[in-house]
Formats: sequence, C-alpha cells, structure tokens
Amino acid sequence: MSNLNDLLKNEGASIDADDDFEAINALYYERGWSDGLPIVPPTTARVEKMLAYCDRPWNEPIAKIPPRWGDATPLRLAANAVMAGCKPEYFPLFMLAI
Repeated sequence: MSNLNDLLKNEGASIDADDDFEAINALYYERGWSDGLPIVPPTTARVEKMLAYCDRPWNEPIAKIPPRWGDATPLRLAANAVMAGCKPEYFPLFMLAI
C-alpha cells in the first residue's frame, strides 16, 4: 500500500488543525465544507484505521461522485467515512455502497 502521508501531500488533501471537536467543526463550517452538522475530525490516524480495512490501492478511483464527478478513491472515502462516524470495520460495506 501507499504511504498515507505521501498521498495526502500529492492530493493536497490535508490541513493543519487542532484535533479539537468544536474547533474543527467551526473550521469546516466557516470554509463551507460542512452544513453545520457535527463531524468527527478526519485525522491521519483515524483515516489510517479506516484504510486498514481496504484491500485496494488508496489512490485508485473506484467511482465518480456527482455533482462534479470527482474521483472517489479509498483515501477520500475513508476521510468521509471518518467524518460521518463510520466504524473502521464497516468501511468495506461503506465502499460497496458507493
């Protein structure tokens, strides 16, 4: 598997923020990344736990997601699963639903 830190650098998908529930939720809301419902901060450690249940390359697209038809990679799906509060052992089912 790929190194997660390298993938995050390549995708430009990481930000520096405190792992503080209220602070990260406020940041996501201020940037328009959230509708205001609470999210679990998608830290590298949490995303890695999710990806431990993935048997695919983390940067290989498995679907296109509307409305802009962006690539749904396991890495991006894992971050979204973390934010939604999904348990890591349920991640394979989460990916199948896509």
